[in-house]
Amino acid sequence: MDRRRFLAGAGALTLADPARADDLPVPPGGKMAFKVLRNGSPIGEHHLTFTRNGDDLRVEINVALAVTLAGITIFRYTGKAVECWSGGMFQTLDSYVNHNGTPLEVHARPIHGGYAIQSTKAGNYEYTGELPMMPMTYWNKAMLNAMILNVETGRHYPAIVNSPGWNYLPTAEGGTLLAQRFDITGKLHLSLWYDQYNQWAGMEFHVSGDEVYQKYVAG
Repeated sequence: MDRRRFLAGAGALTLADPARADDLPVPPGGKMAFKVLRNGSPIGEHHLTFTRNGDDLRVEINVALAVTLAGITIFRYTGKAVECWSGGMFQTLDSYVNHNGTPLEVHARPIHGGYAIQSTKAGNYEYTGELPMMPMTYWNKAMLNAMILNVETGRHYPAIVNSPGWNYLPTAEGGTLLAQRFDITGKLHLSLWYDQYNQWAGMEFHVSGDEVYQKYVAG
């Protein structure tokens, strides 16, 4: 899934500065689930679990996908990540991905003025800069206003964002959800949907050619 284009939508392009853990766009039940489709057929799920402890927030992410052809699995993808926040600010990331048999790890820790990044693909380096860095885990719309850390490769990119507006997004359960779409260009080519409460609502991406993958929020 190196060649991607993601779709999604949510609130306005003016993003608030992070503050407390309870200001972050955490769903009321502390869980978020997506059904993943390939050309309209289900191939897996994407789950996020949020745990608050005072001003601290822990986000656990689990993704499991399998593409089959004639009963044979031709592509498998699993991802597990834990990101930690404190006082509304991103602190650490530990990400483990198996991309069709290729293991990938990314670890991020705060240092003075930035983050120390360890990656099996990008190597080890330190990032410092004026913009905040946030992991590319999509649930926090403030990511669109930050330097984005790729949780598979360990590389980071600025986001160039444009919103074509609001529309009704289909949900995994067959309903609809009002959401705003954001198109991201530059090093990344994504589009993301967020709902009117600034919570992540959906995604669509193209791996190659006409092969379309979609993630729709369940519920």
